[in-house]
Parts: sequence; structure tokens; C-alpha cells
Amino acid sequence: MAYPARGQCDAIVRAFEEGIQRKAARKGAGALTEEERIVLGVRSLEREVNNGGFDQFFRNSSRKFAPILVDSLVRIGCKREAEITRRAINALHLSTLDSKPILLAMSLDDEKRDLELEECDQMYYRIQSNMARRLYSYIRSNKSRIKL
Repeated sequence: MAYPARGQCDAIVRAFEEGIQRKAARKGAGALTEEERIVLGVRSLEREVNNGGFDQFFRNSSRKFAPILVDSLVRIGCKREAEITRRAINALHLSTLDSKPILLAMSLDDEKRDLELEECDQMYYRIQSNMARRLYSYIRSNKSRIKL
């Protein structure tokens, strides 16, 4: 972790993500620390939204991280991303934020929701996020709680 990650934050964070995923496969998701779940959640959001928007995030298995995402983004210092994510989650109009209700909501036709998610996508793309750099700093600050 002493490596100065100039321009390498994304690759290093991706490597941590992969290591944490391997740990979860070996020991089970229950063996992960809160800090490790934050890394996985933030990385899944970043990957899914950049690839296919919030709609894709909510339709894929990454949706399981939705309940922790807003707080996770705030904790790593991504407040604008947290607000956009909160807005996207609110577009689902769910009383319970869990994987099954999210999937059910996304299976229904809802033009208003789709327009809101598209607007959230556009806001997310415009902010030029430094999420990888902030997540790298978070990993460094919490290295005692992130064990591969």
C-alpha cells in the first residue's frame, strides 16, 4: 500500500476488488468486513453505471449492494455520486430496498422511472468522478480491515 498510485488507482482498486471477490468465494460473503463490502459495492456501481447506466445496475446482480451504496459513497468522499445514486434509488419508489423488490420494480414498465434513471445517468457521466482515487484512499485508510 506504500506504492504511490499516480495514474494507477483504477488498476490497484480493481485488483483489490478481485481479491475480495475471491475471498468471498472461498469463505462466503458473510466473512467480508463492512469495508470490503464497501469496496465491492462502489466498484460494482461504477462498473455497471459506466457500462449501461443505473438501469443496468438495478437489473444485474450488483443490485444487492443498493442498500449500502449511498452511505458507502459518502464514506469514501463521493458526495455528488451519493446524491445521484440516492435519486436513482428513489426513482424505484420502493418501501424496502432489497434485491428482490428492486428486480420486481425493474421488471415493470415505468416510463417515468426510466426517464429519471436516464437523467441520473447523464448527471453521473457529467461529474467526471474521481471515484477510483477516492476508493484507493479509502482502502489505504482502512487497510487493517481489508484482508485478502
